[in-house]
Amino acid sequence: MYGTGSREVLHLINAGMTDLEAIEAATANGPETLGPQAPHTGQLREGYHADVITMDVDPRDDRSVWGDPDRVTGVWQLGRRVK
Repeated sequence: MYGTGSREVLHLINAGMTDLEAIEAATANGPETLGPQAPHTGQLREGYHADVITMDVDPRDDRSVWGDPDRVTGVWQLGRRVK
């Protein structure tokens, strides 16, 4: 179910990260750990494999969206909308 995995972001925040640090750890920083195994990930730009989730509010303003699939308004995988 879309959105339930994002509970991990809230755990990172509760562990002491700022909201933005937690979002970056769960998104942009992940591909850095894969190195050459993921050469076209981690960025929203042409030619990259982007997975994007949109929510009905800025999660930095309302933490209740984390882990709530009803708050997910769109999902794109590899640049294609799947929700």
